[in-house]
Amino acid sequence: MADGDSFLLQLRSQLPGLKPAHQRVLELCLEDPSFVLNANAQQVAARADVSAATVVRASRAAGFTGLPHLRLALARSSAADEQPEAQISRAGSAQEVIDLISASHIRSLQAARSTLEPADIERAGTLLTGARRVLLASSGTSLAVAADAAFRLTLNGLTVQHSADSYSAVLLAGQLDAEDAVLAVSHSGETRQTLETVQAAQGSGAQVIAITSFGSSTLAKVADVPLVAMGVSAAQHLVESSSRIAHLAVVDMLCAALTLDGDAQ
Repeated sequence: MADGDSFLLQLRSQLPGLKPAHQRVLELCLEDPSFVLNANAQQVAARADVSAATVVRASRAAGFTGLPHLRLALARSSAADEQPEAQISRAGSAQEVIDLISASHIRSLQAARSTLEPADIERAGTLLTGARRVLLASSGTSLAVAADAAFRLTLNGLTVQHSADSYSAVLLAGQLDAEDAVLAVSHSGETRQTLETVQAAQGSGAQVIAITSFGSSTLAKVADVPLVAMGVSAAQHLVESSSRIAHLAVVDMLCAALTLDGDAQ
């Protein structure tokens, strides 16, 4: 993955943990980097509907010394260049659609290599292997990833529980204990139903592994082992679907880690 892609991924991953006004500033950087590169703080503030002081504070909240530092990082990235998937709305053939969407998903899988730590995959594999029961927690579009994980982990000999009904999931979580584990999947890391299940599980003593797209999300912060893999796309409507592809890849990694752990024993 290009350095520019890594920068955009890191910048976008911070959004959920920021104040709404700060989010608007960073979203403008992601959506129209060319404008931000050529605008002063007051102009950026007007576009983001915030004050000039908020633009500075947003830059600092994202880890920069100020707007000039943020602009320098934008200039060094490839963000200002239109990525292939941004052209999907102008695709003139089915072949173009195939090529552009494939490129988006390929880049997301490459991006996962920069956000996933091998030690965390190993920790998650060890935790799953040693768990008496594993509860899958998910909601909405992440249900498909959780269902795949439940099936794959069951094939690997684990005792797995999974309910698409959020109320039932919370009840199951309350029955866990310190010998059990939860694998929670959420693109945003802020899905209320999933967080309620995680809270109930941790209240019962279970440890939590999280698969999410945002390292600054609530789910990533409360998880014992956060696994961050986010879709990378200049076309915003593809980010969630690309993240789902990346999350499925993380499930594959976890299952492989179970096998490696078993070989080591």
